[in-house]
Amino acid sequence: MAKNNTKQTAITKPPPVLKQTMAKPISGYTDPADLRTLMTNAKRLGRDDIWREAFRRLCSLEGADQTDPLHRDFYQTLAAYEQLLTQKNGRATRASRTRLKLKSKGVVQCLEDWALSKTPTEGYELLMANGLAGLTGESLVLKYPEQFSADAIAAAKARMAANADQAA
Repeated sequence: MAKNNTKQTAITKPPPVLKQTMAKPISGYTDPADLRTLMTNAKRLGRDDIWREAFRRLCSLEGADQTDPLHRDFYQTLAAYEQLLTQKNGRATRASRTRLKLKSKGVVQCLEDWALSKTPTEGYELLMANGLAGLTGESLVLKYPEQFSADAIAAAKARMAANADQAA
């Protein structure tokens, strides 16, 4: 029997496309640990859309037990800041100074102080750098102007406008 010396080229098939389905919609998640796992997997798979939706859901869970809309939004802002700090530091990180100030002065005074400060807070900078302007303390001052002084409102407007100018 004669040997066949012709080279055969292997035909490579593309890998099969995996249809990824989620067990439940992101809005159905109620456990922050599950959402963090989902966010980690979404990052690994390059699914920024899922990561953002899970991030928003995680933040909304933080303030869900608050009855006052301003307080609910504040806790969502705090959760967003802490999650971004955790990612930045590579370990669980709490905003301990913010939580101490919150405990001693309350939500309104925290936001008032942030808006009136000469320099933006670290939280403001981190949220803005991640495209989350709507979750900054300054945006809350502008969203609920009836609860803040005219000076705080003007300062929040100026800071947000200055950042918009820098982005343009």
